[in-house]
Amino acid sequence: MVVARNLFLMFLFSCCLPAFAGQTSDFIDPLDRPASAVRNLTGAHLNAVAAAGDRLVAVGVRGLIMNSDDAGATWRQVDSPVSSDLLGVDFPTPQQGWAVGHEGVVLHSADQGKSWVKQYDGRQAAKELVEHYTKLAEGGDEAALAYLDGVKLNYKDGPEQALMDVWFADDQRGFVAGTFGTLLGTEDGGKTWVSWMERVDNPDFLHYLAISGSGEQVFIASERGIVFRFNKGSGRFDLVETGYSGSFFGIDVTPQAVVAAGLRGTAYKSLDQGASWSSMQTGVKVALSDVQALPDSRFLLASVDGRVIISDAKLDAFQSVSTSRPGRFSSLALLPGGKVVTVGYSGVRQVGLR
Repeated sequence: MVVARNLFLMFLFSCCLPAFAGQTSDFIDPLDRPASAVRNLTGAHLNAVAAAGDRLVAVGVRGLIMNSDDAGATWRQVDSPVSSDLLGVDFPTPQQGWAVGHEGVVLHSADQGKSWVKQYDGRQAAKELVEHYTKLAEGGDEAALAYLDGVKLNYKDGPEQALMDVWFADDQRGFVAGTFGTLLGTEDGGKTWVSWMERVDNPDFLHYLAISGSGEQVFIASERGIVFRFNKGSGRFDLVETGYSGSFFGIDVTPQAVVAAGLRGTAYKSLDQGASWSSMQTGVKVALSDVQALPDSRFLLASVDGRVIISDAKLDAFQSVSTSRPGRFSSLALLPGGKVVTVGYSGVRQVGLR
């Protein structure tokens, strides 16, 4: 647990440090400062990548957003309204996409990632969450008092909570998930966001490190080997123990399987919609940073030391796949036609599937 938390906090620190280095008296909040131009896009520090139809959209430090229309061979930077570090991106349709990151920022694109607007941020979250739990507490909801105290503590020094990931079921319904149990949902394409924190069995305010879904199945990867599984009947996320004790950094879901991956090459699978879990022998001994399901029932996993491995269809064995060159990988994206690109601390890499 200590190792997992330390690695996670090191990750957060490494992401947020560039945005605040060299502050002066004329400092402008990253939420109010557009991203600066970046010269070396293919070598930039990137945290996440997603496919928007046949286009790739990658996000990274200091609000960087960039697009590729040739499977990652060349890239162009697009305007970003913030210079907060961006950590997650998702396009449920080719046109509609969302990106999230530090300071609780939520960005939206309605044109396949060519332009972006800020929909939400941690300043709004601080105000609205306090109002939400104050109202519940005044109405007699005793459990709301704990959430109110937690929210006040989380935001007492400003919009500090990071949104680690974003997942949308379609162009209207989605979630953003982050540190200290932060979970917000929308049913109107992000025009409004509401708290889901009290609808998760997470009294310890564990961090949410990744979120993914397929149809009515939605899973959140967390610490302590815990995942949270959406229960359609109750409208809540139930806590599920996998048998692992460390942090999961990536998760992906298909109708047939759920795969979560984390520290020291650890990966767990569920073939019964999260009811039971078993470990997978990945052959990797370092942290696995992302999981990507393939259309043929196989799964790709990326590691922080620059490896990509692929499972067989039964999720019983893994083998390495070739990349254009080594890199510290953080995220994978699959394009139509089977092309895969990974991004990370040292930029973009192309992956050749066997």
